[in-house]
Amino acid sequence: MMSNRVVQANSVSKKFSRSLRHMMRNAPLDLGRSILGLNRHSGELRKGEFWAINDVSLFLNQGIRIGLIGRNGSGKSTLLKMLNGILLPDRGSIQIRGRVGALIELGAGFHPLLTGRENIFINGSILGMKTSEIRKKIDDIVAFADIGDFLDSPVKFYSSGMYVRLGFSVAVHSEPDILLMDEVLAVGDIAFQKKCFDRLDSIVQKGTTIIFVSHSMAAVQRFCPISMLLEKGKTVFLGDSREAAAKYYQSMMAEDEIKLSNYTHTIKHHGGSMGVYVNNYGVLDVERKPLQRIRSGDAVCLSLRLCTKDGQRERLPRIAIRFIDSQTEDLMANIQTPSKVRKDIDVEGSLDLNCKIDSFNLSPGVYRIEIKIGGDGEDLHDIAQIPEPLEVHWSSEIVENMSYKGRVYLPGDWKVV
Repeated sequence: MMSNRVVQANSVSKKFSRSLRHMMRNAPLDLGRSILGLNRHSGELRKGEFWAINDVSLFLNQGIRIGLIGRNGSGKSTLLKMLNGILLPDRGSIQIRGRVGALIELGAGFHPLLTGRENIFINGSILGMKTSEIRKKIDDIVAFADIGDFLDSPVKFYSSGMYVRLGFSVAVHSEPDILLMDEVLAVGDIAFQKKCFDRLDSIVQKGTTIIFVSHSMAAVQRFCPISMLLEKGKTVFLGDSREAAAKYYQSMMAEDEIKLSNYTHTIKHHGGSMGVYVNNYGVLDVERKPLQRIRSGDAVCLSLRLCTKDGQRERLPRIAIRFIDSQTEDLMANIQTPSKVRKDIDVEGSLDLNCKIDSFNLSPGVYRIEIKIGGDGEDLHDIAQIPEPLEVHWSSEIVENMSYKGRVYLPGDWKVV
């Protein structure tokens, strides 16, 4: 097993100064001690310092895909930079075997005044590719990046998406033994993200080890069998990505107030006659109190206020509430009003409606909400989109019962017959 090990980080720690004043005071002392070969006080904190990474160990073999998750400031990027050799640990040791490809910062390794073609050679050289190797692969790199006529334009004119496409293409074509990725795919469109994940699957089959940093738990669980959860620079969990995501959501719930209840002034309308339109939308508990958090399996009440154009009277149209995965744009759930509910109900001026869901069983993730009024054989009145996403977190019951990955949890009443 040791012969297949490509990453060995043993009890590494990294500290930083909280202010420029403290850094300027400590830097000359550290430099002098380093030149003289003396101890740099790396094992203790001085005034104004903090541990960005504290006693973290990571051992990875060939072909492993691991997610690195945690809140902002938990130390994910610092750990990646140490693994890439950009930062040196203050304590512990890191051993890397093989070529490392890194996509840590957007545009890193690119010169803004040089063209995309020129930057391919520069970035490829940084990643350890020989000029002859780059020339051999440049057509494939350009084809994958799909930046068209901009290849011979200075990259300072590139969009963030073009930066990512070119940087990713160079990195994967360098055939790295280890690929470090820090949230860079978040700026790419859905089609390019799928293309990237397909390519990542391919290079993993050839033995590449990937460390994938993302705030998208859906992407992490889909791509990485195992994950490491960092909090305040320390490892709090290392194991199955589903469990890691559950612990991540639980930590978020413990510290954050996730406000989901007031979308009144932010509803966007796209199409329809607006004869009947959505004026207000909220997520409530069964006692009609605004929910600050929502967990898979909770009983919730979706509250709607409909209004009519100029206060006129309209027959209540069909209502459909759609929950769409914000990462994949897949339709995950669709709740509609049955015709028997709408029978003989009119909307005059305004009308408040509640839809009770005894068990909200969408798996944890981030969902976009769209409300359609009418259509499908009726006059289309409104398509309302709620810009604020709906965040769904794990509940302990669903974590215990959900042995396999999925986007919907279906509880069943099991009996021996």
